[in-house]
Amino acid sequence: MNSLFKYAVYRNKWLWFHILGGGILAKLALAIFKNGQIAVDIVLLSAILWEIFEYFKDDVEKIYGSKKRFFLDALGDIAGALIMATIMVI
Repeated sequence: MNSLFKYAVYRNKWLWFHILGGGILAKLALAIFKNGQIAVDIVLLSAILWEIFEYFKDDVEKIYGSKKRFFLDALGDIAGALIMATIMVI
């Protein structure tokens, strides 16, 4: 559990960006679709697709030190975006 928070939250330099992006995207999707569930689903799908893109685009072992650390970082990014999206919809 300690390494989860260590790499998913504490050492996650770009978590703030994913939180901000999740909030903005949720607000835009909510304005367009007028449905909170769709807005949150769009944020979730976008966050997952972004992390998959990042995995294949970057040398994750060089940047993060290991694939496990990248996975924990990605999990934190997705959770941050999803939490903010949920807050924006509520």
